[in-house]
Amino acid sequence: MNAHPTSERPRIIVTTDGEVDDKTSFVRFLLYTSDFDVAGLIYTNSRWHPRGNGVRWMHDLIDVYETIRPNLAVHHPHFPSADQLRSVLAVGQNDHVGLAGVGEAMDTPGSDRIVDVLLDEDPRPVWIQAWGGLNTIAQAFHRLRRSHPGEWERAAAKARIYAIAEQDDLRSWMEREAPEVLYILNQTQFWRVIAYAQDRKNPLADDAIYRREWIDQHVRRHLPLGLHYLRPVQEEGDSPAFFHVIDTGLRSTECPAWGGWGGRFERTGPGNLWTDAADDGDRTKPLWRFIIPLSEDFAARMRWTVADRFEEANHPPIVRLAHDTNLRARPGETLVLDASPSSDPDGDELDFCWWHYREAGSFIRPVNILDARSPRASVVIPTGAAGTILHLICEVRDRAALAMTRYRRVVVEVD
Repeated sequence: MNAHPTSERPRIIVTTDGEVDDKTSFVRFLLYTSDFDVAGLIYTNSRWHPRGNGVRWMHDLIDVYETIRPNLAVHHPHFPSADQLRSVLAVGQNDHVGLAGVGEAMDTPGSDRIVDVLLDEDPRPVWIQAWGGLNTIAQAFHRLRRSHPGEWERAAAKARIYAIAEQDDLRSWMEREAPEVLYILNQTQFWRVIAYAQDRKNPLADDAIYRREWIDQHVRRHLPLGLHYLRPVQEEGDSPAFFHVIDTGLRSTECPAWGGWGGRFERTGPGNLWTDAADDGDRTKPLWRFIIPLSEDFAARMRWTVADRFEEANHPPIVRLAHDTNLRARPGETLVLDASPSSDPDGDELDFCWWHYREAGSFIRPVNILDARSPRASVVIPTGAAGTILHLICEVRDRAALAMTRYRRVVVEVD
């Protein structure tokens, strides 16, 4: 059985100021490089770290990755070689913070890397992640607009920014100079869910996943990579930037308002800036509602680093539907939701849960899903749902010691 169905992997560029939580995020990131086409890894700075934090630490962690890649490749065929990752390393702006680092004579190998990727012939979107400040990204846009004006429209259409907080003064510049570019700004969700422990405020804050014992058992003891997880508990403020583009089946990259492992966002005005949305009135819930499966997935992948046989670790279930993921229906109509073709590469039993993601759609009243805990469920479209859109999620978790969860989102347009 193919444990990893073929799909188009998203292209990503990471820019990072090298803060300690960036380094723990990068440890986890390396475990998901199988799911991405990594086009750039760029050292940059921020208002908090105006000189960055050195230009060797990603090199060093990639050296560690090289020693565990043979085991990782047993569990997923698309882990890049260490040399592939080294080939996209570059140094961005580390001398001038924010707007002071944008303009003529401010090009860096990092900004040049972004320019080259946005100008290449690959039509796929490029998810440019700001784990620190935006200046290296902004400089790339500055150079594109001035040196390649005829290519700007095509380049901007490829670019997607996911920024963790405002770590310099370039938000207004970005909205003014690059209004065509999708710009997701995670201001709140990461703070309360996966950043530093003293800021953690969410209903699951006392769960075992946040304890030192959990990190010791599931991360630190798996050497050599676990040794480089530098925080005593889960503290990875920048990880939601790449969580957003993991293909879990939630289709979160199709629209920021749909929500997924990287949170959920809403457009704030006529431009292309999206910031934290609220689920049930809570702006942290779009992320904490997924933090347990996120953590379980991390633990399972850490196990891959030390398991040299496929049978010695768990792998995510494969969720398949017997119908399309986009449906049309009328009020009063009964829709059958069928995920019975789903399977598990390890032969594990599967637990199913169908649920209505109210805030992701436009029908926010409750929807009654019959047999919601079985592979085959049904829903009667409410009489008041005409002209709305429903988002129905099929969540599938395998029964394994280190469980993993995957999804399918069914978007129902009600006539």
